[in-house]
Amino acid sequence: METINGMTAESSLEKILGYPAGVLIKDLFEIMNEILANRDLATYKHTLRVAEIANRIGKAMALSQEDLTILEFGCLVHDIGKTAIPDDVLLKPNLFNDQDRRIMEFHPLIGAKLFARRLQDDRITHIILRHHERLDGSGYPLGLKGNEIDQLSRITAVADEFEALTARRPYKSALHLPVALQVLEEEAQKGTLDRHIVAVLTGIADSLKFDDQTLYPTGHFMEEIEQFRRDTFFRDTLSELYNYRYLLVLDDLKLLGETGNNGYLLMLIHFHGLGRFQVDNGVIVAGQVHDEIGQRLGDTVEQFREKRKQYDGSVILFRKHCDYLIYAEGNSEKALTPLIDQVRSMVNLTHEEWGLQAECFRRWLKRDMPIEKGLADLFLMEVARAESCQR
Repeated sequence: METINGMTAESSLEKILGYPAGVLIKDLFEIMNEILANRDLATYKHTLRVAEIANRIGKAMALSQEDLTILEFGCLVHDIGKTAIPDDVLLKPNLFNDQDRRIMEFHPLIGAKLFARRLQDDRITHIILRHHERLDGSGYPLGLKGNEIDQLSRITAVADEFEALTARRPYKSALHLPVALQVLEEEAQKGTLDRHIVAVLTGIADSLKFDDQTLYPTGHFMEEIEQFRRDTFFRDTLSELYNYRYLLVLDDLKLLGETGNNGYLLMLIHFHGLGRFQVDNGVIVAGQVHDEIGQRLGDTVEQFREKRKQYDGSVILFRKHCDYLIYAEGNSEKALTPLIDQVRSMVNLTHEEWGLQAECFRRWLKRDMPIEKGLADLFLMEVARAESCQR
């Protein structure tokens, strides 16, 4: 090891810092992980849980303390490459097209590139690069097979997938433990994951408990930045209206109903005559009329909106393709009657002015009813109405 005035580089560094170099290294890895948190809080929480799961697997496999340390460091930064992934992909909730998927699959390469030329020990770089590789060659980014994938990367792959299966995400419920383990076992039988590692995880899975991870101190500014990024992603640039899927995200984050109201109203304004209207009046005129209707609905919503801390308000207007959707909070459906009446009046005015036909469908739901279920019921009403008209 290189010496400086008779001291090793490591001991010299410790003298300057006033504490062991090993502590500094761990701190630096945690700092890198928090940099990822500033980019995507959900991924930050994911990496902490993956590190814990992998560590427990490693201990059960009687790995050396050195291997356990490398495993922990590698898992903390295994998704560090996502800092370079655009929001349009990173924040997209499991609705990837081929290009989105290709961009996302670059993240192991990006992360490995950060470490490859800076660490003499390649094991951390391998974990970053190979945690999505599969034993049968079906993984990415390199399509490695069998012995080309080292043990620590195999452990990380199992821990990573187990965490993804058991964590709740927008548009995806968390799988119950037995179901998640069954999925992993099936993959092991197919030859994608290491059977021994899956068996070890199965043996310790019941004892895995995770506390929610929070960044301290933040003064809540990180929450505000995350809220802005989330809101911007789901808001249409031209109309400034949210895509209706944003409701599912708010529900998943448990933000709705923050004032303790008893329930919520979902109201769909469906333009079943828009296709005919476009043919008769032209696409440009139809678009202008549709936008004007949206503006009027927005003005109506603004009249009834009450400020909320973590989302836009007690009444929110959304776009669903060519339809509009209103979410409104309240203690009863009756309390929202003025809003309902005004929306109906606007629908009637739309028909009088332009001959454009629209219908309103609505559901009042208790607060404990998931938004996903409420939307499904509302859209079924729309489908049932369309089918009855075709008879």
